[in-house]
Amino acid sequence: MGKAVQRVGIEGFRIKDYASYSPEFKLEVLEYRLKTKASYVDIAAHFGIPSPSPIKRWVKEFERKGFDAFKAKKKGRTSMNKETKKPTKQDEGSLEKLQAENERLRMENAYLKKLNALVQNKGKSPNKTKRK
Repeated sequence: MGKAVQRVGIEGFRIKDYASYSPEFKLEVLEYRLKTKASYVDIAAHFGIPSPSPIKRWVKEFERKGFDAFKAKKKGRTSMNKETKKPTKQDEGSLEKLQAENERLRMENAYLKKLNALVQNKGKSPNKTKRK
């Protein structure tokens, strides 16, 4: 029999519902791993975790994100805020810039449309002489 079965017995490995572990528990498991240098299987057996795979995932997350990896995450949809955000001075300045750019682009667009119309009318002009 393996070490894990000897430690927690057969009951420790029965399929359970989805297990959720607290951030404190995860950190305790990682501290134990650092102190003992035990294998993932031995750690899982010591803490009664049915599989070593969550421990491997916790180690990778901790290496990538540090302590932030285990902070509680909000679940579900975000609530809709009924209050409208009041524009700040910085927002007002950027709004004015956007309005000025929008006006400039409108004028540029109108100019190009008129230029295009003039070019097309010149092509249809009766003053143009044709080669024979």
